[in-house]
Amino acid sequence: MLKRIWKQRSDYIYLAPALGVMALLIVYPFFETIRLSFFDTPASSPEITWIGLGNYQELLANPTFHLVVRNTIVWSVFGTLAPFIVGFVAALLVNQKLPGLNVARGLLIIPFAMGFVPAAHAWRWIFHGDYGVISGTLQSLGLIEDPIPFLQNPSLIMPSLILVNTWKSFPFVMILIYAGLQTIPESLYKAARIDGASSWSQFWEITVPQLSNVILVTTMLMFISNMNQFTLIEIMTGGGPAYLSEIIVTWIYHASFQTLRFGLASAASVLLFLVLIVFSVFYVRTLTRSAVQG
Repeated sequence: MLKRIWKQRSDYIYLAPALGVMALLIVYPFFETIRLSFFDTPASSPEITWIGLGNYQELLANPTFHLVVRNTIVWSVFGTLAPFIVGFVAALLVNQKLPGLNVARGLLIIPFAMGFVPAAHAWRWIFHGDYGVISGTLQSLGLIEDPIPFLQNPSLIMPSLILVNTWKSFPFVMILIYAGLQTIPESLYKAARIDGASSWSQFWEITVPQLSNVILVTTMLMFISNMNQFTLIEIMTGGGPAYLSEIIVTWIYHASFQTLRFGLASAASVLLFLVLIVFSVFYVRTLTRSAVQG
């Protein structure tokens, strides 16, 4: 092995700067986070104290963290299902041979092309309880008397965030599903129509099975992305009110830079990493299986 490395030493020399940057920005923070998760890092003192699994025990016993975990599950599951359903339907529609669909495809991609920061600020204004577009329009039409506090109401805040995430993410699903639809042989549908299969039967017996790998990869990728979503929630709600929209990623940020509990935040990061690594392994295996079958 050493001989092979020495023979290809010029390649490694070219790669050295990139490997150094990766080690500095990825490898070191990764192991430092694991190390810090075993220490108490009080904000009142620069000294850190070894506490072993104390941070993990505190997380597991913390009711607030339990709420954050529940929020993360709700956000990740429904934040994946809702845009997937909308994106799937949109892909089926733009796959039809109808006039004007080229323009429609371009318009539908706009939310995905918009950055998370401007999108979050725009929707924060739309949902604003006092001078938001929705409340203002409904009041002007006489449909409501008082403004609707979308981002302050405990029962509305998470659905509102999921709605924004659906608007922002469904074009991504639409693009992948549309690409998958293009690979399905038209001969399968022709044979099904000759056999008298209805459109519904063709959908369940041909379209869905043919798209099974695309569906699995898309949902897994979106689920992992939603668990790591930070910008949208932080800008729109900051995790409030009363942790009702806080997910693990935003909680880690607040624990680190607001309360300076770096050890506790590191422990939460390690737990989140363990969950994500399971989904990532499953995702990679799915991709590998798809490549082999393809």
